[in-house]
Amino acid sequence: MVLLLTDVFLLLTQVLLWIVIGLVTWFVLLKALPKAFLGMLVLLLILLILAVSFFGGPPAPNTGVLEVLWRIISFPFSPLGLGLILVLILLSGVKLGKVIKNVITAALILLALGCFPLVAYYLAQELEMEAIELIGAQPPLAGDARRVIVLLGQNTTRLQLRPRLGNVPTPPATTPANAPRVERPVSPEAFQAISTQPIQMTEHGDRIIYAAQLYQEEARAGTRPLIVVSAGPRPDRAQKEGESREQISEARDVQILLTRTLGVPEADIRLDHEGTSVRRSAENVYRLLTEAQRVNFGNQLTLVGTALNMNRAALTFVRVFNESTIVIRPTDFFTIPPGTHLARRVQGRDLIERQLLATDVLPNVDALWLSSQAIEEYLNAIYYFLRGWIRFGGASPRVLAPPAAMLPSPSRRALTSIATLIRLG
Repeated sequence: MVLLLTDVFLLLTQVLLWIVIGLVTWFVLLKALPKAFLGMLVLLLILLILAVSFFGGPPAPNTGVLEVLWRIISFPFSPLGLGLILVLILLSGVKLGKVIKNVITAALILLALGCFPLVAYYLAQELEMEAIELIGAQPPLAGDARRVIVLLGQNTTRLQLRPRLGNVPTPPATTPANAPRVERPVSPEAFQAISTQPIQMTEHGDRIIYAAQLYQEEARAGTRPLIVVSAGPRPDRAQKEGESREQISEARDVQILLTRTLGVPEADIRLDHEGTSVRRSAENVYRLLTEAQRVNFGNQLTLVGTALNMNRAALTFVRVFNESTIVIRPTDFFTIPPGTHLARRVQGRDLIERQLLATDVLPNVDALWLSSQAIEEYLNAIYYFLRGWIRFGGASPRVLAPPAAMLPSPSRRALTSIATLIRLG
């Protein structure tokens, strides 16, 4: 009975949030924005969709329409999107009413706050602290089960050249008189040097190194570990004739880095070539372990991902794997815990604390990027809740974390308040 009431409250909360989003969208499109600007915005959106369809081809088979729509809806709430919209409104030259001026003033204040390192650090620290709270002890495996380490590898490596597989292009016997001149041609020595380099990692590459470290630790413990790399095709990589999606997926590059540089045997790596989102990664890994490979993982997984979205990733895997235990191993930190949170663990020189700098109150582009990442994660958590992919509060006891810490704190507090109002009503 209690579970049924909880499900009803969650459903009502989701419906109420969709209504709020609809009202906000209606107000912005029909009330706040000038009609001339709105018409220009719609025209630009149509032209953008046509351009993407013409140059990029039709959408991928598994592309979620709601995911794309949510990105469009949530873009104005990010610092970058907010700034661009304000600039376009000001450049349009339309007369602004008092309400619009107040809205723009408030938006400019929020945009300015997002550019301060102190604010950006706080937003990221809130997310990462809750990821730290999810960390629990590694339970022992039963029987002949293998330790499975799931690496969320999307956006961990960079697009780069690879060694040539075919023959060197044959130059024409005669050069036409009007042949186009090749600007800044790459020499054979330069191509050899840049195409034989190790796989380059992005700022999120810590996940790969940490997954390899966990693999080595488990291998020494005799748990026969297995790494599952989940990463989809590169959106900025052109697919050539004769190439498959698997050959150009980022999961393949992560596998090469793990085997050639970090010493993980290729036989102990499984690849998911369609892991373009956290939800899709969870579903694909579940099918790979239970249907395609039939791996005995002892109903527990070790999840390695960025600390910023580990809360959402953990809840997503809990929903997909149901009765399995999800062991959280966040990495790719931008912040460190406050000293007060570490007082019971370290002291003196062992206590590493971040020092407040004078430049923390000076806007910079790095702070804008970090605050954008944090705000995007808050919006993604709400989107996952609205889709029914995650639940706040009352999470499965199989998760090695307190159930109340399973959503980013601002999102959790907002949703909990809405649910409370529904109960009182």
